[in-house]
Parts: sequence; C-alpha cells; structure tokens
Amino acid sequence: MNDIIKLVKKYENGVIIMLHELAKAVEEFDTVSDEDLGYCEGEILGFAFYADGEIRIENNYYLETPYVRIGNQHYNSDARVKANYRSGLAKTIRKGFVDEWCKNYFLLTKKGWDKAESIVEDIKRNHCKAQ
Repeated sequence: MNDIIKLVKKYENGVIIMLHELAKAVEEFDTVSDEDLGYCEGEILGFAFYADGEIRIENNYYLETPYVRIGNQHYNSDARVKANYRSGLAKTIRKGFVDEWCKNYFLLTKKGWDKAESIVEDIKRNHCKAQ
C-alpha cells in the first residue's frame, strides 16, 4: 500500500511531477557550499546561460527515463548520462544556483546567473589563449 501512495504522489494524470532526488534538492535549496563545482554542474550552468536561464526535465512518459534538457541540449544519450546530469541539477539546486519554477521547469537564480557568466567568461578567456 505504501508503494501505491508513493506512486500516486509521483504521478499526476500520467505526468511525472518530480523525481525524488530533485524534490529533495528543492527542499534543501541553497544549503550546500558552492565552492566545488562538478563537471555536470558547470556544464548545466554554462548552457543555461545561453538558454535564458531555463532548465527542464524531459520525459516522454512511455519510452524513456527523465533527463535534463537545456535549450537544444538534451542529456539523454544513455541511462548513466541521464543520471549524472539529473544529479548535477540537484547539486546546483542545493547550492542555490537554480530554483524550481514549476514542476519540471527550473530557472537560474541571481547567484546562478553570476556563476554561469563567470564560467562562460572563463571558457572564452581560456579558449582564446589556446588558439
């Protein structure tokens, strides 16, 4: 019976409401130090900078597990990539860079915009040096 209650909480009219990992991260918004940034977190913030700060969790509800989408960037090549980027999104939420907007839509916060801009500027500087 407990599993049925969890399933009902997770789905609304066949649409996934929120993965537990992300729901927990939303509850822990901005509670983790933002000093260390993992690869997936940096990539999420960098791509979100060019996608008006919008991040989505996509799911076709029948064929795939949910995955992170930012603009035209889909992190869905395999199950491990999907899990890594969902985890990266959860970490950016806990660090206060990203906040839940509604259900499976997330937005960069002011702190997130600042960090994303810093990442993009660092990439531009390092890329220009390498050429």
